[in-house]
This record gives sequence, structure tokens and C-alpha cells, in this order.
Amino acid sequence: MACGDSSGDNSGEGGERGEGGAGGAGGAGATTGSGGNTTASSGGGNTTASSGGGGDTTASSGGGGDTTASSGGGGDTTASSGGNTTASSGGSTAAGGDPADARTYDHHHTNLADIPASCIAELKSGDFVFHYAHRSHGFQIIVGSESLEEGNATYGFESEYCDVPSQTGVFRMWDGMTDTNLVEGDQYWASQAGVNDLRSILRQHPEIRYSMWAWSFEISEQTERDVQLYLDTLDALEGEFPNVTFIYMTGPADEEYNGVNRTERNQQIRDFCHEHGKILYDFEDLDSYWNGEQHTAMVDGVEIPMEHPHFSVDGSGDPEYQYTHTTRQSCENKARAFWGMMADLQGCSGR
Repeated sequence: MACGDSSGDNSGEGGERGEGGAGGAGGAGATTGSGGNTTASSGGGNTTASSGGGGDTTASSGGGGDTTASSGGGGDTTASSGGNTTASSGGSTAAGGDPADARTYDHHHTNLADIPASCIAELKSGDFVFHYAHRSHGFQIIVGSESLEEGNATYGFESEYCDVPSQTGVFRMWDGMTDTNLVEGDQYWASQAGVNDLRSILRQHPEIRYSMWAWSFEISEQTERDVQLYLDTLDALEGEFPNVTFIYMTGPADEEYNGVNRTERNQQIRDFCHEHGKILYDFEDLDSYWNGEQHTAMVDGVEIPMEHPHFSVDGSGDPEYQYTHTTRQSCENKARAFWGMMADLQGCSGR
């Protein structure tokens, strides 16, 4: 299904920092993978600058084009633009947010009975749309929400492939980007093209008030720099789109492969969110807890969170849920935490 357009603009003034390449007078800036200092400038077109090493990076656009700067190393980053600016860096950054505003949603937020009926009605009022990009693991929230609705129509939910759902009286979710709902990092946050695609969706659909991207298996192979790029990019987009709440996520806990690194990268995300007042949906936590008990395993001499055996799809009798990598009960648990989070973010949860 093609994605529809609507008038309006979700963006606001400002951008944060950036890193750069070399540019031309009106075209897109160049990109360099070197470890040296990098500078990019453009007379009016979009400008992208990135440095794969530890050098400082600067990107600037004198016209109305978008500017994105990123550095995988430890260097400082600067971005400036006559248009919108996104900056991210593996080195020094200036993440905004008050630690007192940090909120984490995990296994403590799965009781639907805590949400007043009036709040459920507000979440289904149609006042906003939730934008959600993900790969296979991310389907758990969608499948779980559909299962909750099947069991109780009170929790009406509708997701639409690459578009705004037309159904009314339900929680409305845009599923995917512009042409896919199996979204890798470089289609949302890890590349200029992905960030621009996200910008386009948010600008054309001011009814979108939340956006979130879910990790899949790739969290286990990310470096500290990779995850910092994810964090910094979302942080910068928050400044560019002040009317949109960007929700951060940890990744799944269902594999021991590179498990220590996965645990460290998830903790990196938690620490950033706690320190900078971000909203976090803690997928790893929800994977590992059942009935108040956390399941762990020793991997390479380190105790790490692992998906609770109660949620193992292999022995669950739920073969139709194989593509989500977990059980129906785990999917519903993720959906309950999602509803709890949204009730809180909308300010109607009563907490």
C-alpha cells in the first residue's frame, strides 16, 4: 500500500550538532570514511558529513537544505544549516534533557487494570498517530496488541502498512516507513537517506506525535560507537521535531550469541536515557522477566539477562508466532507494557 500525504509540518526550528564531509555549491555534500578531520559545506543542497575515525567533523549548508553530520569516532562534531540539522557523534555531544524527566517502561508496567477506562478512550480518540519502525522482533508489540484486542475489544488497535490507519475508535499506528515495515537501522537513523525518509514522514503527517524504532538481532553486533550514533541521532531529531516524542528501545534478549556485548549495548542505551531524561521502552527487560523472576545465563564468564524459558517459542505450542521469535503470551506482555507506556505519556494513566 502506498503511503499517503497530508499537509502540515511537524518540524520545528533548530538542530543540534553534526559532523561533515566535503561539499559543492548547491549539491549534496560528500562523505568520507577517514579517521582525519572532516569538513563539508554546501551552498544550498542537502549536506552529509561523516568520519569513521576519531577526527573532528563539521558540516554546514548555507541554503535551505538539510544537514546531517555523524562521526563514528571520538572526535567533536559541529553542524550548521539554513535548513534542518541533525548531528551525531561517537565523541563529545550535547544531549539535551533533564534526568528527572527520564522514564523507563518495563516488566513493572504490564498491568492493564492500572489504566483507567477514560484513559483507554483517550488513547483511541484519534488525536494522534504512533509511528513505529521495526524488524521481526518488533512485530511482537503489534501482534500482541492485536491479540489483546481479540480477547477484549476495549483495547482497539489498528496498524497500517506505511500509512495512517483509516479506522476510528482505535489506537492508531503507522507500521514501517514509506515502503517497508521491515526497517533496518540505516532506513531510520543510521544513514542520511533513512533520516531524510523519517523527516519526510513526520513533516507530511503532523498527526504523528510519537516515533520509535525497534532493534532486532543486530543489537548483539553493534559497537559502542554504533549505539552512540543511534542515541545522538534521536537526540538531535528531538530538537528538530519538538512536537514528536521519540522513544528509545533496548534490544531483545533471546540469544547468547555476542550476549555480553548485547547486554553492554543495552545498558549503554539505559544509561543515556537515564542521564538525559529520555523515554525508554526496555525490550530486554520484558524478555527476561516472567512472574517477577528474571532469567539470566553465564556467557563468557559474565551473567547476562536472557529471555525467560517461559517465553521460548520452541516449546510453547505457538508455532504461528515463530516469526516473532517468541510466544503469544510474551507478545501480549510487550503490548501491555506498550499500552501502559502510552497511557503514561498521554498523561491519563493516573500515576
